[in-house]
Amino acid sequence: MKKGLFGMVMLLSLMLVLSACGTSRVEPKEAGEITVNSIVYNKDTDKVKDVYGEDGADFEKEFEKSFKESFISTFTASFSSDVNIDKEVDTFYNALRKQVNEKTSYTTKVTNDDKESPEIQFAVKGLNMKGIQTELTEELTKAVTADPSIAMDDEKMAKKTMEIYTKAVQNADAVSESKNITLKLTVNSKDDSLWKMENDMAFMQELTTAFFLGGMQ
Repeated sequence: MKKGLFGMVMLLSLMLVLSACGTSRVEPKEAGEITVNSIVYNKDTDKVKDVYGEDGADFEKEFEKSFKESFISTFTASFSSDVNIDKEVDTFYNALRKQVNEKTSYTTKVTNDDKESPEIQFAVKGLNMKGIQTELTEELTKAVTADPSIAMDDEKMAKKTMEIYTKAVQNADAVSESKNITLKLTVNSKDDSLWKMENDMAFMQELTTAFFLGGMQ
């Protein structure tokens, strides 16, 4: 009888241990850092699956695709005719990515340690794009003054602008004051060993602004 009772206790203990292991999730602070690193720096992509159950490579690809589409849409809206700057935007994006990797930084803290709905705050020092905008305006004015035909041709104007913009980005430094953004996580309803972003759209927009458009907020 005693052996049977002992065996029952051991079995229950083992079940509890296995149950705890099955529902363990990546700690909120680490989950937040993996998220930012994979999207912004293209690092820790192999760890994204442990956090969200998704391929980390898809995170970066989706971010690049969304960034370029949004940039092109906003940029070309100021021209009266269609312009093709896909190649120039690719070059610009690569230069921007390189500078972000080298110059930007962030710190992390958990501001709400709720076990099922934590919040993680990032203090981000992104690229100072306000200074870049000033340089762009000055250099573009010089280019148009030297060659007035640029201003008469949308294609020339678009390509010259991107050329100057790309060169300026390569010298960009980080802002001196950090920008705070918050990631809200919640337990994945389909797999409670994983997280999902509760404020994914707002967070991605703020993340992009903080790291890639510092000083423009």
